[in-house]
Amino acid sequence: METLRRELGALSWLVRMAVFGTVAVAVYRELQQPAEKRTWHGKVFNVVPYDFRMPSPARIAKAWWSPRSRKLFNEQPFGVGWVINLPVAVRGLQRMRGKAR
Repeated sequence: METLRRELGALSWLVRMAVFGTVAVAVYRELQQPAEKRTWHGKVFNVVPYDFRMPSPARIAKAWWSPRSRKLFNEQPFGVGWVINLPVAVRGLQRMRGKAR
């Protein structure tokens, strides 16, 4: 049990460092541009999305709740990475549950 706890702790540290590193790269990238060209949103290494603009309620809702979309993951409305599109996740779980019967 102690070994598992240690390994989970190491994994947790690794994830935190990856997130911290991604935030650092995104901020560095923005600060390298002239002030008038900074958008404070984009992608790190053309893969990981980031957005440091103040999120609107509509943008938050759209990230977490886009029932017409087929995408399981949407871009984070503030910060780095992705969020789960809840209606798509629920539909997927319902399909899996139906196949299990």
